[in-house]
Amino acid sequence: MARLRRWLRRAHPPRGTLVRAFVAGLVASIVNIALLVGAVGLLVESARRPGLRTVLGALIVIELFAFLRSPLRFFERLSAHRLGFSAVTKWRRWLVLTVGGFSFTRWRSFAAGDLLERSLRDTDELQDLWLRGVIPLITSVIVMLLSDLVIGLMAPHGQWWSYAADLLAIQLLGVAALVANVGPLLRRDRVLRRARAQFRAHLVELSAATPELVLLGRVDFAEQRAATSAERLRHAETALTSQHDLSNAVAPAMTALALGALVVRPHSAPLWIVVAALLALSMFESLSVVRDAFDTAVRVSAGAERLEELDVVTKHGDAAWPIDSTVRLENLTIAEEGETLVSDASLIVAPGRRVALTGPSGIGKSTLLRALAALDAVASAFVTIGNVALSDIDEVELRRCLAYVASEPGLTRGFALDVVNLGRTPSRSAHDDLAAMGLAADSTTRWDELSRGERARIAIARAMVTSPLIYLLDEPTSGLGTEETAAVLSLLASTGATVMVATHDPQVMAWCDVVLELSDGALREIRH
Repeated sequence: MARLRRWLRRAHPPRGTLVRAFVAGLVASIVNIALLVGAVGLLVESARRPGLRTVLGALIVIELFAFLRSPLRFFERLSAHRLGFSAVTKWRRWLVLTVGGFSFTRWRSFAAGDLLERSLRDTDELQDLWLRGVIPLITSVIVMLLSDLVIGLMAPHGQWWSYAADLLAIQLLGVAALVANVGPLLRRDRVLRRARAQFRAHLVELSAATPELVLLGRVDFAEQRAATSAERLRHAETALTSQHDLSNAVAPAMTALALGALVVRPHSAPLWIVVAALLALSMFESLSVVRDAFDTAVRVSAGAERLEELDVVTKHGDAAWPIDSTVRLENLTIAEEGETLVSDASLIVAPGRRVALTGPSGIGKSTLLRALAALDAVASAFVTIGNVALSDIDEVELRRCLAYVASEPGLTRGFALDVVNLGRTPSRSAHDDLAAMGLAADSTTRWDELSRGERARIAIARAMVTSPLIYLLDEPTSGLGTEETAAVLSLLASTGATVMVATHDPQVMAWCDVVLELSDGALREIRH
């Protein structure tokens, strides 16, 4: 529940929308109960006092309630959906900013390319906290309290308060029972989620292994494994259903108790006895809504738990980009999956220098570039631009002045020129840069229709639009011919910026001022 409260606070709904949603839900619930009580009460009163004139006023009021019920319910749902949409908008913004700040290693640890898509579905589910949780819960509690107040004020005045107190005690007992059942429901829901995950994992495992097991004559092993997993899943489903049955029994039990308490009541007109009975009966709907609100909290808790795993505060600096753009790297150590890729490496790159980084594939060149781009965590290092630590530089300034281009750029789908300028404030013409690299792109050129070499040049043009002072490029020419490579290098040289490039291309290494080899975790200069 503490986790769900954090998500509700994180939504920061507009106060006006929140008030309208609560008021609409409250009025709609009151009108619904008033219609029930008024209609039956009218029948009782008309039987005691026949004649149209005696019931005309009450009939008009009831007709008004009946007329207003549908638009009030519609307005209630509309207000709640607006509230939910506002919350989802803020949650999604939080999600994109949080996931966007992940290091490469943290992103890869989830081992799923659909992480963002799944998380967006979780934020969609969380809007039920408002639609089917908070608003119905609060309005139902208020309606029950108002019903108790109405009973206490009925004629004969002052004699119904004892029954109103009994009704309040029964309502509190019902709510307490539902609250007490939330913990067991949540635990059984978690057990069921684990059982489903294991069942799916076993199905995938067995689907791959069963053909070989058939050839070995061991189909019984696959059947036993599947049966064990299915039995565990059935047991978890049965346990959760049984726990839900306890919640479902609360509303009818408390309603029966409230109606039974009418045995001890003041001497009163039949009309008021009927009204008291109907208000007690309406407790069934109110407690059912409370039960559904808690069920909603349990149901969306899985999404909230998954999103909480992503909620890691990323520290960003606030220093401006330094005047001196010299890159200094001291005592850099990078470990990945227990293996040391770079050990105690040091390097100084003066502004405007071009440095090639070579070495066998998989040795850690890309990891080193990501560390220099502050996109990946390192075991230990002291990396500075000028005299400012890389981690202290403002994120916006860092991305404007330092550009990293991956070997396989995964950019947003769409038109190529839109992709180049997306989220950037251009300081140079991407169209001219693409033309200089031998790529004719116009407003109709689509990113997903380009070849690998064309995509690489689009990614380089995107990196160049902010006129960065440092380029970190990972195999930028691997899909290019000699002429295209020469065009790309010529364009990069014209910027006068520092370039560090991981490459196996002799043409690129010849263009660079310094060539470093990464081997056995050490950086070694092989040409100056």
